[in-house]
Amino acid sequence: MSVAPESGQNRIMIYGPKNGGTYVVEFRTSDGETLAISIPRTECAVVRHFQERMPFGLFVPDVDPQ
Repeated sequence: MSVAPESGQNRIMIYGPKNGGTYVVEFRTSDGETLAISIPRTECAVVRHFQERMPFGLFVPDVDPQ
């Protein structure tokens, strides 16, 4: 299970496995907008791979578009 990092930053979090083996991937902008995607246990091998390598989430810096 991932531990939610501090707010105020762009981040990607992977939560799970939930009951039934599903995972939830949450994308959150520094402004607080979110998108969550539920992934069934039959399709979660890649999610487990990344969750093991980023247990505290992934912070994504703001970059000015060019």
